[in-house]
Amino acid sequence: MRIVSVCRVLPSPDHPAAGAFVLRRLAAMADRADVQVIQPVPFLPIVRPLPSWAREASHVAASVTIEHAPMPYVPGALKSLDARWLERSVHPKLAALHAARAIDAIDAHFGYPDGVGCVRAAQRLRIPVFVTLRGMEVDAVRHPRIGPQLARALRQASGCIAVSYSLRDLAVGAGVDPEHVLVAPNAVDRTSFRPGDRAAARSQLGLPASSPLIVSVGHLIAGKGHGVLIRALATLRQTRPDARLAIIGGPAYEPDHPRALAQIARETGLQDAVTFVGAVKPDAVGRWLQAADVFALATEREGCCNSVLEALAVGLPVVTTPAGDNPRFVQDGVNGQIVGIGDVAATAAALAGVLGRAWDAEAISRALAVGSWSEVAAQVLAFMAAKRRRIPAPDTR
Repeated sequence: MRIVSVCRVLPSPDHPAAGAFVLRRLAAMADRADVQVIQPVPFLPIVRPLPSWAREASHVAASVTIEHAPMPYVPGALKSLDARWLERSVHPKLAALHAARAIDAIDAHFGYPDGVGCVRAAQRLRIPVFVTLRGMEVDAVRHPRIGPQLARALRQASGCIAVSYSLRDLAVGAGVDPEHVLVAPNAVDRTSFRPGDRAAARSQLGLPASSPLIVSVGHLIAGKGHGVLIRALATLRQTRPDARLAIIGGPAYEPDHPRALAQIARETGLQDAVTFVGAVKPDAVGRWLQAADVFALATEREGCCNSVLEALAVGLPVVTTPAGDNPRFVQDGVNGQIVGIGDVAATAAALAGVLGRAWDAEAISRALAVGSWSEVAAQVLAFMAAKRRRIPAPDTR
C-alpha cells in the first residue's frame, strides 16, 4: 500500500523528543509499506514565525523523511478553526501526491485537528483515511465546538485506530461502529527498557547508592501530575527522609509550568531532593529507570501510557492513576498500585508501601504483554488493507 501519514507532533530540530512513539510506528510501517510523512507546522507571521528548519522542504528523524507543510493559524485563539487550517495546509500536498500516483490511505495521528482536517481533505480527494486516537481526544471531545467536529470525523473515517481500550470506548461512544475500530497499543523497545543492575546504573548517573529513588517520566505540563508527586514526596520524607524524586521530561505547550514545579519544590523544601533531568534519549531514560526503586506518574489523562509500559519492562513497580489503560497494566500488589487522580495522601501512602517490600524485577518485566513495533505496524497495515475500500462520505446523522 501507498500510505501518507500526517501528524503535527513529530521529532524536529527544536523538539527532538516530540511524537517519538508516533515516529516509531511510522518507521516500522515504512519497513512493510510505502510510507510518506507530512508534518503540518503551525505558524503566524510576526507573532509566531515559521521555524527555520520548517522553511526547508523536509528533515530526517530516525531515518524517516518528514516533509513540511506550513500551517497558518491563530495561536491560543479560535481553536475550533484549527482543523480547517490543517486541511488547507495538507490538501495541496496530498492532491499532488495522489495525482502523481494513487494514495491508498491517509494515516492521521491525533483526532484534532489532524484527524478532522485529514478527513475533510480525504473527502475532497475520495481517498480512504484512518485516524489514530492517542489521548488528547479525551479533552477535545468535551469541547462544545471541537467535540462535534471530532465525533463527525471519526464516524466518517474509513477506520479508527486507538492506542488504548479507553480510547476505543471514546470512539464507539461518538457513534463509530466497533467493527471499524482497531485497538493497537504502543510497543516497548526492549533493547532500551529491560531489567538491569541498579547499583551500576546509579554509579553511571552519579546517584547515592542506597537512597530510595522515585522516577517519573512525562512532559512538564500540569496534566502529568508532577506537582502532586512533589507534594507526595514531602509527605513520604516524614518517614523516609532520604527519598528522592527524579522527573524526566522537557517543557511542552505550557512554557510556564516548569517554573511552577520548581516553585512547588522550593515551597516544600525539596529543592535538593527533586531533580529535573530534562528530556533525554530512550537509552538514558532506561538507565534512570534501572537506577530507580519505583516509577510514579500522577497523570490526569492518558491513552496508552508508554512511560508506564517502559517502567514495567524494566521491572519496576508502578504507582499511577486509573487514567487511560493504566489499570489494564498495573494491578495493586502485583506490580504496583493505582491511586486516585490528584490524591497526594494516597500517592504518598502507595509510594511508602511499594518501597517497603521487595519486588521481582524479572517477573514484572516478563508479565508485560505488549508486542514489538514491527508487530504493531503489521496489525495496523492489515486493518488498513481490510477497511480501505470504505471511502469517507458526508455524515448523514
